[in-house]
Amino acid sequence: MDALTDRQRDIYAHLRTREGASLVELATRLGIHYTTLKQHLEALERKGYLTLETRGVGRSPVVRLTSTAEGVPVVGRIAAGPLSEALEHPEGYLRLPGYPEGFGLRVHGNSMADMIQEGDVVLLQKRPPKSGEICAVRIDQSEATLKYLDRHPNHPETVRLRPHNPEYPTAEVDAERVAVDGVFSALLRGDVIEVLFQGAEMN
Repeated sequence: MDALTDRQRDIYAHLRTREGASLVELATRLGIHYTTLKQHLEALERKGYLTLETRGVGRSPVVRLTSTAEGVPVVGRIAAGPLSEALEHPEGYLRLPGYPEGFGLRVHGNSMADMIQEGDVVLLQKRPPKSGEICAVRIDQSEATLKYLDRHPNHPETVRLRPHNPEYPTAEVDAERVAVDGVFSALLRGDVIEVLFQGAEMN
């Protein structure tokens, strides 16, 4: 699937999380003209994210998300750069209705074993983390890694990135160097991943 612009990504996210809302309501919520919204929807259709079913003059089209564009996006790795870029070309999608604003990350490495193992898929939410939560973090925009993120109330300028596996070291890093891509909320392992997973079309 082709990459989305920031506005198209915003519209698509609203469509996924507010299924059933009218296009007029959606345009109002986004603060754009209805005609402009339709133009973005037509672009999303060309890129394979949805189909538009015309219902005649004066009636809004029916919007249907394509089967490969529904669900929670799963990325194999989050390399250096914005998370949004990684989510534009996911491995596929997990059929998990009712999970808005989340994404999946396929685990590489053993720093969180045996709690989280190589090949597991962790579900993450994009929200501010609390101290002690497991997060997908990056230091200086390096590749994302899963760690407990610990904050000391008397030293907000630093954070501790703590593995679950005692064979790996804990790192203490300047807070300004750390970017949090998502906060851990659930774990999928084994056959359940294949049951829920649907591959994405790739260019």
